[in-house]
Amino acid sequence: MISAKAAKPLPVYLQIAELLARQIKAGYWHSGERLPTEAALAQTLSVAVGTLRKSLALLEKQGVLERIQGSGTYVRQTQGTQQIYELFRLELADGPGLPTAQILDLSLQEHPQRLTGSADAWTPMGEPCWRVRRLRFLSQVPVALEEIWFSALACSDLTLEEVGDSMYLFYQERLSVWIARVEDQISAAPAPAWAASPLGRLPGEYCGYIERISWTASHQVAEFSKTWFDPMVCRYCSRLSQ
Repeated sequence: MISAKAAKPLPVYLQIAELLARQIKAGYWHSGERLPTEAALAQTLSVAVGTLRKSLALLEKQGVLERIQGSGTYVRQTQGTQQIYELFRLELADGPGLPTAQILDLSLQEHPQRLTGSADAWTPMGEPCWRVRRLRFLSQVPVALEEIWFSALACSDLTLEEVGDSMYLFYQERLSVWIARVEDQISAAPAPAWAASPLGRLPGEYCGYIERISWTASHQVAEFSKTWFDPMVCRYCSRLSQ
């Protein structure tokens, strides 16, 4: 068992790119709208202009933004992108916020005989699993607890240094696994026995609850997770368009 350590942070330019992508997805800027000047945006985000330009260049490459010489930077596309936090649905009441995490526990477990609810569909044939417990933050505000399970067959040895803020990025880089689809079931449930400060929910106290199964493009279950979130400080958001 390995406990309590901040997850490896994303590089600053990638953090800014992800934050801007989440803000665009949330409707801060719409397709065709021009973003503030680089100087103004860098000041708002408290980063150097050079760092911001690297973030904007990445979003342009990903098809999210279009940069027009002498005119500015415009929103080009808000759907179908491949952002690291594309499938992270929790947001603060005043905006999406940037997700970060603190790992509370990393341990190798025997495959559980039964995981509740939608996890009945998760059947890794008795193989050992990694269990990750994390405290999630949005823009440094604690919002949720997570318990994540994935097969240990492809990584029998694992250290905290290898597990970063984004599990999906970890799956890509460490396991060569890409998440293509998720199913969320949302309800209310008591906070787990390992709930603790600073989340604001005590063990057994009811809070928002999400069970998620994640699949690869080849329809293999890659991950099962449980999330307990504080509805007083964040909300679950899912946006659809046609």
